[in-house]
Amino acid sequence: MEKYFNIIHFCLYKAFYKVHLFTERINPANLIHKLPFQRKRYEELGIDIHQEINKAWGDKRFGLSTVAAGGFLWGGLALFFFSVLMMLKVSISTPLIIGCGVGSGLICYVFVFRQDKYIKYFDRYEKWSKQEKRKYGWVTVGSILFVLLSFYLCLVL
Repeated sequence: MEKYFNIIHFCLYKAFYKVHLFTERINPANLIHKLPFQRKRYEELGIDIHQEINKAWGDKRFGLSTVAAGGFLWGGLALFFFSVLMMLKVSISTPLIIGCGVGSGLICYVFVFRQDKYIKYFDRYEKWSKQEKRKYGWVTVGSILFVLLSFYLCLVL
């Protein structure tokens, strides 16, 4: 189970980072960085702003992609637990919703985040072949679709 959660976390991390790289090219907010006073300030500081932004998104320990992937994993697991409880016809209440969130947070903490386990897995998964990356990417997409489908079915049934 630990390996599965870390695979999903890694694939989500890579997906968020790739989306950032794609949207960076078409983001109109990046025009601010081309203004003369901004460019001059970056030169004074000796930084390449695009490299700094990519570093902020791509950092494995505290990067925005890592945080977003962790939140997505946590929320997806909470949604799955909530769906299962709704299928079992448990009455919905605020403590139940909070319990799903706290329970999924604890599971994510134990299997992924405690003592930065995910860093070890990230280093291992970075060495995957293209075929393995594709396979586990589809596993992640399938898992997300499964959670969304289970939530939809619990609402319909």
